Amino acid sequence: MEVEGRLEGLQPYAIHGTRYYRVFYSHADAPDEILRAQLPFDAIDADVKPGDPITVSYLLNTVVAVARRTG
Repeated sequence: MEVEGRLEGLQPYAIHGTRYYRVFYSHADAPDEILRAQLPFDAIDADVKPGDPITVSYLLNTVVAVARRTG
């Protein structure tokens, strides 16, 4: 399932040399509710920044990817 939203913030961190992000985002239908996910660096588009429109991909109610929405 894919949901349109907005990237609210990114917090990079590393565990034993492996890079991850805490991703703060909101869904387009509930812009006042900030959600959070923790993802490996390769599950997020490299050029995405806070304020960008995004597509959040879910599998079994778990965020698996965040991509910058185009168009």
